[in-house]
Amino acid sequence: MERFEGKDVLVTGGSSGIGRAVVLEFAAEGARVLAAGRNEERLAETRAMSSDPGRVETAVVDVGIPAQARMMVEHAIERFGGLDVLVNNAGIAYTDPVLELPEEHWFETFDVNLHGAFFASQAAARHMVAHGGGAIVNIASTDAFSAESPQTHYNASKAALVMMTRSFAHELGHLRVRANCVAPGQTITPMVDMDMDQPDFVREYLKRVPMHRAASPREQARVVLFLASEDASYVNGETIIVDGGQLTGTWYYPGDEPPVDDAALADPMGDAS
Repeated sequence: MERFEGKDVLVTGGSSGIGRAVVLEFAAEGARVLAAGRNEERLAETRAMSSDPGRVETAVVDVGIPAQARMMVEHAIERFGGLDVLVNNAGIAYTDPVLELPEEHWFETFDVNLHGAFFASQAAARHMVAHGGGAIVNIASTDAFSAESPQTHYNASKAALVMMTRSFAHELGHLRVRANCVAPGQTITPMVDMDMDQPDFVREYLKRVPMHRAASPREQARVVLFLASEDASYVNGETIIVDGGQLTGTWYYPGDEPPVDDAALADPMGDAS
């Protein structure tokens, strides 16, 4: 039996990358899914890509605006008659040196990456508590644990998201609402596609990853579905780092690093897509 048959799911940032993969995987496993995002055309593409497009609804939303984040949740509940799972995937990233970081980039990053997730989670949790429980899965980043420069605003927003997840889990666990987090490492999404035409840069980056390749969005989505499912019924307040081992360590002598072969550059996702 499909794990999410009869379940209702809301995914933010569902128009591309990890969010799109999450939408498609939930629909493939029987859920009814509302894919929310800012780009109507890309949302339509997500729906068309589903093996069962009838299971996927779309909504144009800017989660960085609290009222829209709350209304998005209300819309999902009205459309489906309930809400069992919320996945906060929407995120943005700017590359600004800390000494030059404009305040508008700081605030916009937090509005989308953290505040949107909070207000959507608050609204969803209120419904879940009143209807017997549910699951919230937030998408953070390895940058929550190891700073990548120059993007202090992104790093800080994702670190805050991890602690917000733990706080929801601690406060709502006894009310049958679980909250967990996935922290992806390098993943082939539109946010990083621009790097793929710079083979020397990619080769150096992939040296940091013991598996010598990037993840596919689907690999991240599978972990999201695990955390949302009954297979993880006693997992609460956790962050699963999905980075191919990147944060496990570094080589003391750079010359000892195993080389990255051209196959990893031609197909950085290996056989995992």
